[in-house]
Amino acid sequence: MLIVRRLRCAPGFTLVELLTVIAIIAVLSSLTFGLVRGSKQRASLARAKAELSALSQALEAYKRHYGDYPQTGALGQATAVIAGDIGATQAQSALFNALTGVFSPRQFTAATRLNGPIFVDLQKFALESTVNFRNNVNLIAQPTGSPPLKPVIATSFLDPWGNRYLYYYKIPIPVGLPIPSPWRAPAFVLYSAGPDGLHTPPPIATGIYAGTNQTAGTNADNLSATSLP
Repeated sequence: MLIVRRLRCAPGFTLVELLTVIAIIAVLSSLTFGLVRGSKQRASLARAKAELSALSQALEAYKRHYGDYPQTGALGQATAVIAGDIGATQAQSALFNALTGVFSPRQFTAATRLNGPIFVDLQKFALESTVNFRNNVNLIAQPTGSPPLKPVIATSFLDPWGNRYLYYYKIPIPVGLPIPSPWRAPAFVLYSAGPDGLHTPPPIATGIYAGTNQTAGTNADNLSATSLP
């Protein structure tokens, strides 16, 4: 006698149920991505603030040693977003070389190199140069020649988003001329252009922004050393 057994099929998912599951997964994924991205952004902001503070302290130590901050107002400014190699005499590179004992506050040429002290802990910063200075600090610190002079390194300090920190200070007045400097900012202007890499620079002569230009528009996400808590 042939016995036919009825197979009980497991119930399947309907299209509505599948779409509901997919939607829930998408929502959870977006929430997780947002949390991770927010955490990374907060970490980057905290790092930028710490680095700006360290650079400010280095500049104050430099001023105590030489009598003023690096006067880079007459030098060209490199862009915040790296679009090519930085020039050795651009302001951001001059800042790096000043803080590593190569330049005095007023002179930034190969002929005016020094063998001065290093004011900044290089191991705490990302640098634009492809040379791994973290493991080769002597490439900067070691003077050569007679008299011993430090080499000029074409590089800059980079913020957590891979952009150059931006530095502005007054134009040097020729020695002996009784001309007051037009610089009106209380000190140097130092900042990161923020996550978007966009910024409007301060007036080169005075360092003073007009109205809300320092905190509005492309400068809204900038992190300034002078406004750190």
